[in-house]
Amino acid sequence: MKYPLTLTLLVAAVQLSGHTATAQVASSLSGTITDSLTHQALPYVTVLVRPYGSSNVLFNTLTNDKGAFTFEGLPAGQYSLAGKYLGYKDFLTEPVVAGPGAPAGPALVVALAPERKLLKGVTVVGTKPFIEQQAGKIVLNVASSPIAAGSTADEVLSRAPGVLESGGGYTVRGRQATVLLDGKYTNLSGADLKAMLAAMPSNTVDKVEVFTNPSAKYDAQGGSIINITTTKNRGFGTNGSLSEGIGAGRYARYNTGLSLNYRQNKLNLYGGYDYLRNKQFIRSQSQRSISSEAQLNEQSNTVNERRSHSAKLGFDYDLNKTSSVGVLVKTLVNLRDGVGGTTSILASPAGGLPRLSTVQSTAQTRFLMPSVNAYYRSTAGKPGTELRLSADYFGYNRAVHGDIGTNFLDDSGTPYAPPSYLRNNSPADNSVKSVAVDYTRPLESSTLELGAKTTFTRTDNDIRWEQLAAGSSWQTDPGKTNHFVYRENINALYANLSKKVEQVSIVAGLRAEQTNTTGTSLTTGQVTERNYLNLFPSLSLDYALSEKQQLNLAYQRRIDRFKLDVVNPFVTYVSQYYYFQGNPTIRPSISDNFSFTHVYHGELSTSINYSRHQNVLTEVYRPKDATAVLSTFENASRGESVDLMVSHSKQLLSNKWSTNNTAALSYARIYSTAEAGLNAATPTAYFVTNNSITLAKGLKLELYANYFLPWRFGAYAFKSHYTTSLGVSKSVLQGAGNLTLNVSDAFNTLNSRYDVSSYGVNSTNITKAESQFVRLNFTYKFGNKNVKSSKSRRQGTEAEQRRLELN
Repeated sequence: MKYPLTLTLLVAAVQLSGHTATAQVASSLSGTITDSLTHQALPYVTVLVRPYGSSNVLFNTLTNDKGAFTFEGLPAGQYSLAGKYLGYKDFLTEPVVAGPGAPAGPALVVALAPERKLLKGVTVVGTKPFIEQQAGKIVLNVASSPIAAGSTADEVLSRAPGVLESGGGYTVRGRQATVLLDGKYTNLSGADLKAMLAAMPSNTVDKVEVFTNPSAKYDAQGGSIINITTTKNRGFGTNGSLSEGIGAGRYARYNTGLSLNYRQNKLNLYGGYDYLRNKQFIRSQSQRSISSEAQLNEQSNTVNERRSHSAKLGFDYDLNKTSSVGVLVKTLVNLRDGVGGTTSILASPAGGLPRLSTVQSTAQTRFLMPSVNAYYRSTAGKPGTELRLSADYFGYNRAVHGDIGTNFLDDSGTPYAPPSYLRNNSPADNSVKSVAVDYTRPLESSTLELGAKTTFTRTDNDIRWEQLAAGSSWQTDPGKTNHFVYRENINALYANLSKKVEQVSIVAGLRAEQTNTTGTSLTTGQVTERNYLNLFPSLSLDYALSEKQQLNLAYQRRIDRFKLDVVNPFVTYVSQYYYFQGNPTIRPSISDNFSFTHVYHGELSTSINYSRHQNVLTEVYRPKDATAVLSTFENASRGESVDLMVSHSKQLLSNKWSTNNTAALSYARIYSTAEAGLNAATPTAYFVTNNSITLAKGLKLELYANYFLPWRFGAYAFKSHYTTSLGVSKSVLQGAGNLTLNVSDAFNTLNSRYDVSSYGVNSTNITKAESQFVRLNFTYKFGNKNVKSSKSRRQGTEAEQRRLELN
């Protein structure tokens, strides 16, 4: 459902003021909102309750997908119900009685009259801002951003305030984040997570939600949750949208997409297909001190071409008035080709002659990611009761073929060794399966949530290297070939209790997770098994100081599990001077997280976060020999982080200018041995701003900019960086079409500059991935447009797929 801008502001203000009631609990008031003509229930209507004859709002809520609402904790007396709903006239009821004296009979039914002018079509001028600060989360409304048009999911995610990409993952306000896709855990990290997000066109993303304090209902993995919700048309009738886009940087890029939706009575059938093709140039250089005997300078140029196909087909069906079922099948096919060249100079500081090597490489990588979700949902019983059963499957299949040729030269250009030829054929077959049940039941003055979930993860990574010896044929390279299988089973139970006592809303939860893992190296025969049980309590307190001010105190215990290949003990070849080795003795990290948040007038949000970690997962670098480096993971004894963030959102110029600005200070430190060299830490600060201006005749402008100061954490010391992006969109074809032009990284300043210091390995690194692009995108919506919003299909379970890092 799309609100006009003024209505969005009204809803936000109401949600803040809805926590100010101070009267004692006396009774409840429930009912249903329907269409006065069709008598169909209206989902997600904003309903306000206030004393009869007064304009002061006591509580507010949204109707569920059956049009039902309920208010708990009302003092006895007379009330009026009021609210707004897009496509219908504003409503205000006659007095209704709660408590003693309330008339007996069926629950209240409020029938809304449609706005007749919708039959001729209207143009909605107001739009949601790109960034919304809500209680406990940050929301990115992707469809409302001209800059986002024609981009990818990873580019959108990089604009979220407080979200930083580092160490092969994401952090939110200093805490490790877990990435979900449609409510399901992606279980990917590092290069694989980046590849998936880079293969998702932004027009397939509806919104991004960043949960800073997830409840016990969510898996305990990670300190925060990033949920990427894909688009789905929710209108009645037959309708759809078509998207076409072109762009250019150093190379041309192209995207296209089609989505279709049919919804009538009990059936909702929908599907879509999207194609994205882009090409990117990446330049990197590093200077590395491996030992007192070796200094290495490297320069690399790589061109990656990516072609991704994503498709989905699903249906929802209402069995009766209280229950529904649905199935959603999705697949993502990502084809990536890369061509690169690296020049390495290995020199001795003692004055020895430098050695030069040149590497030419080609790689073809094919990803196939199918997923299936099936659910059953029932709302029978007391209003607010919900039972959900869900089952999920996620597959991640990868095939890699790479060829590497290396020439070895001395300082005069004369070969000092014969050329080396390697090729890599490495299939990966991974899957995640899960079954979950969630139950919600309102009690007399509180709400109880219960749930159970079991997840089975299996990764089978077969890394096959071959070498071509002079005068011979291709033969297996046993020093680089490695086959590793990992199995993980997590069984979880959770309970949440929500209660409101006067001005305080309390959510207390407890989650138990029992984990069983087995890692098997088929190459070495080593088997590592582990079984453990953890409890994860959580507590959140919301206190309404007034209609304009709200406080939140929260505590959570969370777990950071290692990537699934980290327990592989085999030394994996990455390049001639760089290797990776897993650690079968690695243990997950447990953290205690505290936060305090103050919100003023729904515009100014200030938060302070502190986290204390045990057995911190940290990446380290060691000399492998006199010329090569070995990367691995260790458990540092402990770590801590402190984060202060201030965000301000404001609507200006009669709601035509929407601005969101975030400033933050962050400090994180690892406590480890002096030999590891991980104890050094420095604080950092960053600033993010996003501004959109709505002009006349459907024209909209958007400006985004960020700036990050240097910071140091663990083995890494990052340099400062900043970027700016611009976008403009124009509504055309009487509002059915939208034309967008944008420029990402307008001044071409985005790069990654960092130093590494660990176990005597020191390096300076610069990576400049092409980031300046001009894109033109057109979207056209067709079919039945004079429709009201339908129910939103939420994924039932959250199949873990996050930690499938494959090297």
